[in-house]
Amino acid sequence: MPKILQKVAAGDAPRPLVAQSKNPLISAEICEHIIQECEAVAAARGGWTTQRHAQYPTTDIPVTQLPGTIKWFREHLLPEAAFPFLAGVFRGWFPPSAMTQSLEDDDIRLSFRVVDAFVAKYNASSGQRHLLPHRDGSVFSFNVALNGAGEYEGGGTFFRQLESLSPSPQQCKDGPPGVVRSPQGHLMAHSSALMHGGHPIESGCRYLLIAFVTIDDKHKGWASDFYEHVRLNDLDGEDPPV
Repeated sequence: MPKILQKVAAGDAPRPLVAQSKNPLISAEICEHIIQECEAVAAARGGWTTQRHAQYPTTDIPVTQLPGTIKWFREHLLPEAAFPFLAGVFRGWFPPSAMTQSLEDDDIRLSFRVVDAFVAKYNASSGQRHLLPHRDGSVFSFNVALNGAGEYEGGGTFFRQLESLSPSPQQCKDGPPGVVRSPQGHLMAHSSALMHGGHPIESGCRYLLIAFVTIDDKHKGWASDFYEHVRLNDLDGEDPPV
């Protein structure tokens, strides 16, 4: 079972908007291989990309430019770990028309589509240290921590919805409320409509694999309503200027 970090009550069935795997879903060996491939590709072409996302740019390398990682991403991470995690965690939000008795063949799970996937790098000594609060333009977002939290200080993902909650073991011990750190190999997923950002790191480097997930057009009406519902029910506070 995943760790439910934030949920909205709906009758007797709480529905999560942020969740983190209790155990690592990706081995340390694979995580380290992805980091090594990223650094090798960056070195060969003169650096990491920094302008792919116009409004909230990240220092990253698209998964499609990582030959070893993209094969594993498509054949193993999505069908064996990420999509089952999303289907299980967010099942309570899905429309009845997309549900079956089995998670293995739920129409909604089979309708997941990744629209962007990349490895992001935060570097305290040079480069990007943080990412301002924002909302993603997909339905769900997930990330996998590629290196251990002991390899950097600070960091983590900030969620405005979590600021008012009591600190949990997953939140930075010395950081502000609302910041969640993941151990290596753990997957964290959330509604893309939640306000979130990359909390500044103070030392070291932080690597994470990030993906934006939408669903097939036959569910686009539900997806649009879900996104707007989450956005409108986010805690009070203006969105950052675009």
